[in-house]
Amino acid sequence: MDRSVNTHITEIEVEGVGTCRPLNQWQVKRMRSIADRGNRHIASIAFGFGMTVRQFKTLPAALQHEAREASLKLCAPNNFPAMKPCQ
Repeated sequence: MDRSVNTHITEIEVEGVGTCRPLNQWQVKRMRSIADRGNRHIASIAFGFGMTVRQFKTLPAALQHEAREASLKLCAPNNFPAMKPCQ
């Protein structure tokens, strides 16, 4: 795969859920302050869609699965451009 072209994904639309975007610093700080690790994991997905943990938990299981898949795809290492070595 040619990495010379910057082709990383910046957002993913999931039908029935919304648009998944990378978390901003405020969302990351808020997510890290959640004591329950299960809810913390859910928060990383929910916040990407602009939802609360409670809102995400009300989604049907199929939509939660699609949202998780989109979040994983957005954060996958191959989605980021390759770093050029320092000289």
